[in-house]
Amino acid sequence: MHCFDFIPISIATLMPSSHLGLDLYQAEVESEDYVLYRGGEYPLTLDDLERLRGRGIEHLFISRESQTLYKDYLREIATATDQDEIPLAVRTEAVTEVVRQILQESFTEEDVDQTVDAASQLGKLTADILTNDQFAVKDMLKVLHHDYATFTHSANVAFYCGMLATELGHSSEVVEDITAGGLLHDLGKLEIRDELLRKPGKLTELEFREIRMHPTLGFKKLAHREDLIEGQLMMTYQHHERLDGKGYPVGCVEDEIHPWAKICSVVDVYEALTSNRPYRKAMPRKKALQIMEREIGKAFDPELFRCWQSIIKQS
Repeated sequence: MHCFDFIPISIATLMPSSHLGLDLYQAEVESEDYVLYRGGEYPLTLDDLERLRGRGIEHLFISRESQTLYKDYLREIATATDQDEIPLAVRTEAVTEVVRQILQESFTEEDVDQTVDAASQLGKLTADILTNDQFAVKDMLKVLHHDYATFTHSANVAFYCGMLATELGHSSEVVEDITAGGLLHDLGKLEIRDELLRKPGKLTELEFREIRMHPTLGFKKLAHREDLIEGQLMMTYQHHERLDGKGYPVGCVEDEIHPWAKICSVVDVYEALTSNRPYRKAMPRKKALQIMEREIGKAFDPELFRCWQSIIKQS
């Protein structure tokens, strides 16, 4: 089989003794081939997983036609009612994958109703993990993807919003709402030409103006809805506003910017800096924070930035 017949899956999502019903493969570096590691009828053991980690192996592979079965497995873990039987690190990995999958599907369909419904459900799933006493930021950070797809960026921003809201002491219900708002914050980019979003070079002034329309476009898509609250709408509309009034689309200042939009603003910039972009590679976390630090009190609320800085430095 060719390499494109296989897709990687993280071993962090695999439960000892769980019966996947999927053949698992290993990539052979020298031969560039894939060999059967474990047949689908045989469950993995804890010793298997520990040996793989000990050899520095983080991914196994499944055939592409088995992808739907794997997605079903992930969603079963992410939504399990008896959560005590599933390690939090495994649930964290499963939820991050499920959020990306569902967000990708809803963004591809460009169905606003479907996207809002998904955001509400995924906000609760994520908040349940983030507000768990055993949650570790490092477990979340090490499993996130960092490509420049809009759905990946939106998923990461949502996770970061929830992490910051939790650290600020918000209730699980508020964390849920803020996380859902983060999933929706870039909905307006669905109206922007894909070739423009993926342009590898510098944007022209006209192209930059088009990009700057996405908060307004997203807000227009959502403003009439009764199933969203003001804070979530403002996360979409104001996440590029700055305290000094030099942001867009309006040029709001200080208290004119909703507190949830200020949360979104901090983590949105951080996510953009630490992810790959068509025009540059991802920055290390430390460098991203140093760049953002210059904008304290200008672009970012000082308290929110310091709190986010503390989260990242402790991870």
